[in-house]
Amino acid sequence: MESAKIVESSQGCGGSEGKQKTVYQTLQPKLLWKKYPLPDNAENMHYFSTLALTLNEPEEGVAPTDSRLRPDQRLMEAGLWDEANIEKQRLEERQRLERKRREVQANQVLEEVQDIEGYQPVWFEKRTDENTGEASYMYRGGYWEAKERQDWSHCPEIF
Repeated sequence: MESAKIVESSQGCGGSEGKQKTVYQTLQPKLLWKKYPLPDNAENMHYFSTLALTLNEPEEGVAPTDSRLRPDQRLMEAGLWDEANIEKQRLEERQRLERKRREVQANQVLEEVQDIEGYQPVWFEKRTDENTGEASYMYRGGYWEAKERQDWSHCPEIF
């Protein structure tokens, strides 16, 4: 991908449909982005780039909730498709049960107290954009400090 500054533009002669085309004079283009060549055997790796292939590599010292630690994902990457599917179903069922447990707990608390907040994500908080009124989650901080201390005690057990 290249970019060049336009220094002059003018109406050119008619195009194939009788419309006038604009002709642009530019400075020398600058290279903005260049696609790296695909790795060897890319056809066996879904034609992923080297970057895409490394995005899911395990990393030491990450939170226990890091998606790279998903056991179903690790099994899939090892080529154990049936085992990965069974594990994925187990994880999803566990997550459904946890959500139901939270909902029951929240409903019980709501019966006792009216102003109570529900589940709050560990690293993010829900905010409403002042201009658009849309809600989104913003990073609240703390992950990198927890990683440095290797203190994951406030993370839920999700795997």
